Amino acid sequence: MNKKILLLVWLCLAPVTSFADEIEVPEEELARETTLPVFDKRRIVLNRSVLTEKRMEFGAGFGIEMNEPFYNDYMFNFQGTYNFTDVHAVNILGLFWMDGLSNYGEQLSKGKDKNSDGDFADIGDVLPFDASKAPHPVWGLFANYQFIAYYGKISVSKLGVMNLNTFGVAGLGYINMDSVSAFGLNLGLGQNFFFTKNFGLRFDLRYLIFQGPNPSTQGVSLRPQDNPAAGAFDDRIWYNGQISLAGVFIL
Repeated sequence: MNKKILLLVWLCLAPVTSFADEIEVPEEELARETTLPVFDKRRIVLNRSVLTEKRMEFGAGFGIEMNEPFYNDYMFNFQGTYNFTDVHAVNILGLFWMDGLSNYGEQLSKGKDKNSDGDFADIGDVLPFDASKAPHPVWGLFANYQFIAYYGKISVSKLGVMNLNTFGVAGLGYINMDSVSAFGLNLGLGQNFFFTKNFGLRFDLRYLIFQGPNPSTQGVSLRPQDNPAAGAFDDRIWYNGQISLAGVFIL
């Protein structure tokens, strides 16, 4: 009986094994890449809390110049930004330098300089050097392209989350220096920290590059009683580094 069953099973399977063929596919015809489905609506960031596309930003704040030896380091800024998308925007920046000299400039105007101990003192035949007699930046206006490279969130405590974005700016502008003026280049990086959907703080690190009068031009006297003409100074390229902080409001 068992032999009959085994014989029957063999007869059923024999056609399958007898007609099985081995198929070979050339290696060059095998798939080498994988593909992912394409969606019509791609969302780069999910649950974006602060929406900026097609919205205006207005801001005002203050800043400081990092490498200015003679003049007042402090300044004010006003700006407006229109966001075409969440990535591309145009920014208008107004800068206003505070009048006066730095501490070092004030000492030089009195005929003092640093001695070997690093203190200001009367140094022999050093003449007063009043840099305020030379043309220097008073205000500037710049038009910038702004590229928002990153949007994200950070947890500043266990109770809350802050939204932020990081951007780069580049633009051209006009700088007024009283009796003379110049065009300049603005390059910088910045970051927005949003406390709500409409309000935040903007931090900027920028460099202004422009050509202007050099107050330390050889042969030009800058004593308190002198009043040299703007054309008496040689020009040089200035690279002014600035740090600024501003409050921003999104409409």
